[in-house]
Amino acid sequence: MDQFLLMLVIINPFAQVLYLADLMNELSFKDFTRVHLRATLLSLAVFLLFVVFGEALLHHVFQVQLASLQVFGGIIMLFIAYRYIAEGPGSNLLFRGEISELAPQISLPYMVGPGTIWVAILVGQQYPVYISSAIVTGVLVVNFLFVISICLIFERVTGRRETRLGKYFAILMRTNALFIGAIAMEMVVSGLKASFPALAG
Repeated sequence: MDQFLLMLVIINPFAQVLYLADLMNELSFKDFTRVHLRATLLSLAVFLLFVVFGEALLHHVFQVQLASLQVFGGIIMLFIAYRYIAEGPGSNLLFRGEISELAPQISLPYMVGPGTIWVAILVGQQYPVYISSAIVTGVLVVNFLFVISICLIFERVTGRRETRLGKYFAILMRTNALFIGAIAMEMVVSGLKASFPALAG
């Protein structure tokens, strides 16, 4: 359960709603659902790859330690958390082109990143394959249902209520960013201690 919540916080569905808000308005509910489902399935395939083969890929293919990915992922997440707090949702200039091209743009980097990949590998190390796969799948299902539910709500509200709803999600996004920043710091500190045991003393 702890890893489930950790991964869900890092994915940050509140921020996804804000980053994808313009895309929700541009596409019909059916088209947006199809695009986000494809992005979710693409992310799931990547995560399951790292759940099953992550440690072997790191050591034998990329020749790096898990602690190195942990430190790098923590630094990237610190930067993302800072942007969430200081700048808000920003712009979705990446989301351009045909509908068929949007799923990878949503998946990378908004769902798949060094932080979530690190958690996927960690889950794969701690649990049997069927449990770790279920955890990752559950996180993505919850994220997908949340984003799609909010898309449906946005479709039904207009004007002042839509603006107010966006403000509420901006507050939730910034609040979640505080936890992302704290998790990121813990990742960096733990990774450095694993890489340099003298720091643990």
